[in-house]
Amino acid sequence: MRDIIIQIINEWNPVDIYPLLKDEYYSESQKVFEAMDLTSTANELAKEMFNIFVKSFGKEFNKSMDECRYIAKKIINSK
Repeated sequence: MRDIIIQIINEWNPVDIYPLLKDEYYSESQKVFEAMDLTSTANELAKEMFNIFVKSFGKEFNKSMDECRYIAKKIINSK
């Protein structure tokens, strides 16, 4: 599951890093993986993801909660 989360987040590339290294979002992906145990809905996971990326990247992270929700649903549906 961790590899799937890394792949989805890398495809999303939430702070538009170019060139993107394979492990660029490893730390954030790990936190998203851990957050999955604490959440039960895509909305809850989206909020956690939003907070994770804001904490890691500050103003460089400018994605909306709706976009986080879309990615959270994608992660949950890949289980």
